[in-house]
Amino acid sequence: MDKIVFFHMNQLGDLVFSLPVLKAAKQELNAKIYSVVKPSLAPLLTSSALADETMPKDKNAVKFLRKEKIGKAVLFSESPSSLLYAYLSGIKSRIGFKTASLSFLLTKKAKRVGVPSLFNNGELGFAAGLKSIRQDYTGIIKIPKENVENVKKWFGYNNLDASKTIAVSIGASKRRQDKCLEERKWSEVINVLSKKGFNCVLSGAAWEKDVLNNVAKKCRIAPKLFTAEKGILDVAAFLKECGLFAGVDSGAMHLAAAVGTKCVAVFGYTDPSQAGPMPLKNHIVIKKDKISDIDSEDIISKVLQLQ
Repeated sequence: MDKIVFFHMNQLGDLVFSLPVLKAAKQELNAKIYSVVKPSLAPLLTSSALADETMPKDKNAVKFLRKEKIGKAVLFSESPSSLLYAYLSGIKSRIGFKTASLSFLLTKKAKRVGVPSLFNNGELGFAAGLKSIRQDYTGIIKIPKENVENVKKWFGYNNLDASKTIAVSIGASKRRQDKCLEERKWSEVINVLSKKGFNCVLSGAAWEKDVLNNVAKKCRIAPKLFTAEKGILDVAAFLKECGLFAGVDSGAMHLAAAVGTKCVAVFGYTDPSQAGPMPLKNHIVIKKDKISDIDSEDIISKVLQLQ
């Protein structure tokens, strides 16, 4: 049996962009699939049977991969460490993007246009010999029954109807805070939508809890909080149960779209045609050149259009 390893990027959205390539690899190749991936995100791959083994990117990865005698590496990540690890692992076929700073270590290069995206990852997959790669990540993630039950218990404990619940995600990664809308505007959105009968739940990473609490305190009816403290599969289950997602361009937005939840997605300078919730026709995008130009009413009106 052949062996192939994928080197992933560290952000949730970027991992979701890689799902169609891994799905194609599973379907088309008689190969054992390894993924070098951030440990907190690895359960998305293992629960969906997209990776046979996962490992963090650390000094032990090189030793492990060399021992496994991997034949091919596909690098979504352009980081120097990823390219070095693939090279030092003795992997003969190394496919990555020509824009990587150490691209001379690659044996085959794919073109990358703009930011990480489904399209760019698809081009990389084609360069790796895959033939049928979807430009849609919906339905690939499989959520274990245990996590679904955890979330249903949470909704029951908080006496919330999931179908009338909007997951309000106001944050982005620490390096992408320029994608975020003012907290005041989100409290205005929550106030109006709560009055209209929606259950608004502030959703985010565990490290965002203080920010989410600050927004909740500014609301006339304090929303519940759902954070990622119990792991990424509970987050995926929560987003799938919700009737709607409203938030900024983020990994949470892509995860919501991937599990089939309709998104009202807020975009500033980033291009939704590259980085929007896919497929775009299933979602609503609010796009202005400056994120600060988007008002609470823009979001409220789009949500109400869906009633």
